[in-house]
Amino acid sequence: MSVPKPVGPSVSAAHGTSADVFLHKNHRRRHVIDLPHNFKTLKDQVDSLRARWKVVSDDINHQSATRQRNDNHGACHSEIEWILKYYQENIVNRYKKLVGIESGGNQTPVHELSAASKGWKNKFRNPTFYKLAKLDKDVLKFATEVTNLENKITLEHVTSRINPEIVVRQSAKELTHVPSHQTVLDSLFIDGLVRCKRIIIHGEPQVGKTNILRNLNNRLVQCPPGLELDYVIWVTFPTHLPEPEDIITDIQDKILQRLGLNGQSSGSGKKVVIFRALHEKSYLLLFDGFSSSIELEDIGISEEHVHGKVIIEAKDPYLLRNFPVDKAIKLERLPPQDSRKLFDKIIADETLCEQNTVLADLIVKELDGLPGVITSVAGQLKINKRVQFWEGMIRRLKADIWDNNLLELAGLAAVKLAFDTAYSKLKENDRKCILYAALFPKDFTIPIDILVECWKAEEFLWCPIPTLSHARREGACVLKQLIELNLLEKCFEHHVKMPIIYRRLALETPFPGEKNATSFVRSGPEIDRHLKDKEWEMARRVCLIQSQLEELPASPKCEGMSTLFLQLNPNLTSIEEPFFRRMQNLRVLDLHSKGIKLLPPSISYLMSLRSLYLNNCCDLTVLPPEIVKLNKLEVLDIRGTSIHCLPEEISSLFGLRCLRFSFVLEACNPNPELERTWLIFSPGMSDQLDKLEELTIVLVNGSNDGIVDRIKAEVLEFENKNNQFKLILHRPSQSVDQGNLVQLKGKAVYLPNPSVPASHAHEPTTGNQSPRSDIKSCVLRMNIHCDGCKQKIKKTLLKIDGVYAVKMDVDQQKVTVTGNVDPATLIRKLARAGKRAELWGAQKGGGGAFNLNNQVKNMQIDNFKGGEDNTRREGGNKKKPGRGGSGGDNKKNESKDDAVRDYPALPPPPGILEHYPPAHHPYYASYQYPPPMPAYYAGSAEENPNACVIC
Repeated sequence: MSVPKPVGPSVSAAHGTSADVFLHKNHRRRHVIDLPHNFKTLKDQVDSLRARWKVVSDDINHQSATRQRNDNHGACHSEIEWILKYYQENIVNRYKKLVGIESGGNQTPVHELSAASKGWKNKFRNPTFYKLAKLDKDVLKFATEVTNLENKITLEHVTSRINPEIVVRQSAKELTHVPSHQTVLDSLFIDGLVRCKRIIIHGEPQVGKTNILRNLNNRLVQCPPGLELDYVIWVTFPTHLPEPEDIITDIQDKILQRLGLNGQSSGSGKKVVIFRALHEKSYLLLFDGFSSSIELEDIGISEEHVHGKVIIEAKDPYLLRNFPVDKAIKLERLPPQDSRKLFDKIIADETLCEQNTVLADLIVKELDGLPGVITSVAGQLKINKRVQFWEGMIRRLKADIWDNNLLELAGLAAVKLAFDTAYSKLKENDRKCILYAALFPKDFTIPIDILVECWKAEEFLWCPIPTLSHARREGACVLKQLIELNLLEKCFEHHVKMPIIYRRLALETPFPGEKNATSFVRSGPEIDRHLKDKEWEMARRVCLIQSQLEELPASPKCEGMSTLFLQLNPNLTSIEEPFFRRMQNLRVLDLHSKGIKLLPPSISYLMSLRSLYLNNCCDLTVLPPEIVKLNKLEVLDIRGTSIHCLPEEISSLFGLRCLRFSFVLEACNPNPELERTWLIFSPGMSDQLDKLEELTIVLVNGSNDGIVDRIKAEVLEFENKNNQFKLILHRPSQSVDQGNLVQLKGKAVYLPNPSVPASHAHEPTTGNQSPRSDIKSCVLRMNIHCDGCKQKIKKTLLKIDGVYAVKMDVDQQKVTVTGNVDPATLIRKLARAGKRAELWGAQKGGGGAFNLNNQVKNMQIDNFKGGEDNTRREGGNKKKPGRGGSGGDNKKNESKDDAVRDYPALPPPPGILEHYPPAHHPYYASYQYPPPMPAYYAGSAEENPNACVIC
């Protein structure tokens, strides 16, 4: 009997294992068989993915105005690059290797790959079999990823919509190279739009206002935090339309077109449509230009639009008065560093700019910080890079009147158009006022009071009451209008100046009522010539400010002249007697800060003279008796002269309305033994000067309260005669600066250190200013053999940047240089020109370049702050001349001792004396004087030959 075989767990396990192995191999075999088909399907999917990406990229480019790439776009692009790389390296290359196809690339047709696979379909134990099965699994898995990515690549997924109803991009220049403008843009974008509802950006033409507005428009594609906008609407103001109704219609059409509502209304209905369309919307309206004759309400923009904001680029200055704003931003001209960056950016040639850096700086300086002008001129220089062309451009730009070819450049043409537009808005007399202001040199800060006095003298102001106070009020109104029109700019509280480019345009504009140009301007240290005889004859107004004049024509024929500016010519020490004889119509004569010692008797011929400025002519000791014939004289300024008490001739000037003079107590009573009852004004003078309105007295000495009270008591008669009379009295403090002395009839008088008086409403001579320390008068010893040497030295010095005046004394072999320049630079430049120089009073000889370091180190600096006297500089051990001491010491200090003997108690050089003296001068410390400006010298620096005096 047979025993059945037991069926146990081992048999069942073996049977199960065998079945699993069969299924496993069958499953792998299925993968291997399907591999060619799956590979072909994957290839099609990869090709489809490529095609989809190309289509989407083309759509993005075509719809760039309405769509922009977002973060998903970058992620999808990176994923596609990875898929294509993986497909080639881990799918295609493996497949070709396993099927025995070694041909490179992916160019093998699919049917060939399928045929090659038939030879190994049944080779189950071949190692390649399992690799092929694994490859098919990878193909299927990879195909799923490709499909998912392809489905994800849509235009909506990889881009964000730029709603055309929100922002339309404007063409704008980058601001990265103009940091000051970038700062304005950032403040607008980050803070201004969130906090303000109405904003005005104003400034000069071509200063860059429109470009900032365009950059702001483009930047609002992404709004700042706290601001959500439905619309950003750009409107270019139609300047070509003259009538307000036509302007309003044009603006409405542009707004309706942006809103997609054009054609839905006409006439007055456009206003209603715009009002309703924007009523519940959050919008920003950007106006490139606007007019004070247009109201936003007339367009359909209402204050009821709670979420509506408006920014206006104001070409019309009157908008600032008539348009209610939350914020007004004045865009200033570019600072020098930004101007140079913009210039270099346009030239786009770093090597060229470095090689011509001096020329580039000079060109940029003349363009006055206006981006539009810099762009135009730099564009021309970029085309023609020759040094000769750049030098020619500098000469053309420095000319007082520009040629027509230069004015045809885009930026300059726009400035000229803006000037003509502003000029056309002025009345005839106001036009004369702005053209008169152009007579002053470029960058010259003009004292407002002096300018108004000149306007009154020329009868440019409407003054039905011929008083000075009325003229000042009328002048203030004119100035306000000129400043609003950007024709003048207020640089300090009591000073204005004219923009450089506008000044050039004004100089070529004839005065109203005059057919030809009758104003002649010859100013600046580079000018060293006179007007021709024909020019003198044609002239109505002549400006020879700081012209290096040493003499004047004997008797020029100029019967029609009304203004003559001769100030700031220290080398002009005398005027020929017949000079004024043919100037019967002269109304304004400015001789201040000159070296003249005496006025010629021919001044009596100036019967029409209204304003005479002699201030800071420190060598002037008396007024000529003939001055009493100037019956129409209204303004007389003799401050800072050597006339220290009121001349008797003043009492005969019956038309005088403004008098300014310096007062020294010791000078007013030549015979102290005879005591007189009056201090300044003799009895009855108030009856003779009954028109006097302004009296300015600078107290040089005698500042005690008793003296001041006596002066105030004496002027009470003037106050009783004229209720418009004003006394401007500068009270010195009680402290005495022992270092400041003035020579007065052989007697040394200490000058007190004046304090600041109470401010005066209209007088620019009040207030406190920090001392000037940028202008120096340096005295050099040089060998001057002949006129040729003299001209060469003068020419060399005037070429040095910062030198303003040169005065020579051939007899003493002395050269006085005035300007903002280091003495070492002067000596070095002269040495290069073959001219030996050393500081006056320095030891001769020594090593090196004239022992220059020691000279500069030991030279005296007097800053008008009560500087040390000679004894104190010597440490208190200086011996007085002629009182012993070793011969060597005497010889060593010979020049210094001689200086003390020759000049025992002279005042410090008056320095840079404008119409109003510098605040740090002991005479005039209470005067308000503007911060550093183009400096002019008008004193005699040889008064202290040992010193290099900071004026």
